[in-house]
Amino acid sequence: MSSAAMRLLDLLWDRYAAEVPYARTFVQLSGGSFRNDHVALRTLARPGSGIAMFERVFERLGWKRAGEYTFPDTHLAAIYMSHPDGLPRVFISELKAEELSPRAREILSTLPEDPPPPESIDALASWFSAPPPPKESALLELEKESQYGAWLLAFGRKVNHFTGAVDDVEAWQRRMREAGVPMKADIEGAPGTHLRQTATHAAPLPVSLESGGTRPWPYAYFEIAQRAPTFDGFLGPQARALFDMTKRDSR
Repeated sequence: MSSAAMRLLDLLWDRYAAEVPYARTFVQLSGGSFRNDHVALRTLARPGSGIAMFERVFERLGWKRAGEYTFPDTHLAAIYMSHPDGLPRVFISELKAEELSPRAREILSTLPEDPPPPESIDALASWFSAPPPPKESALLELEKESQYGAWLLAFGRKVNHFTGAVDDVEAWQRRMREAGVPMKADIEGAPGTHLRQTATHAAPLPVSLESGGTRPWPYAYFEIAQRAPTFDGFLGPQARALFDMTKRDSR
């Protein structure tokens, strides 16, 4: 079970790191490898999909739900899952479209329904993919109400971020900046707290548009986390702040 779970994480990492140069910089500075604290995924809450579908994918590979969170101001909910073999946590969030305006719901309804996740690990890794090209006007309109929703329109089931587990988040923030990586200005969590987090800016990707051509859009960041050995979960306000790293004005 854990070998299949690790295989999936490795495949997801390969696809993610190929498109997020800041993640590769962290690995280089770490000497070629790193401890992954968690991987994060985003989805849209709707019948037969959302957290419920993603959770089943990881349950069959041994992960179990370990915590739940809500973010009312951004219309988001989230869970995290832990693995008995000590594998990285999985953080899954979803957008509650029913809480948005009728127009936002109309735009989000253009996202194709999620197909059933494949059983094969290689095929499952490919299932975590981008949707068909969106309309540029819809992407820009939805962004005004929900940048998370616009992200889903652009990137669908693609991985949102991986996270390096470190012993000193401040030192790593400095190291990344010195290496030329654009970093979040703040560290979430005061010194001595159970969890301290920061992140790179989101690496942009060209999003293919329905009308042809592309438009750059903030895709994924690399997170850095310093965690107390006895603390397994997440802190809601900190997670809320990190969602904003995929805003186009987060820089």
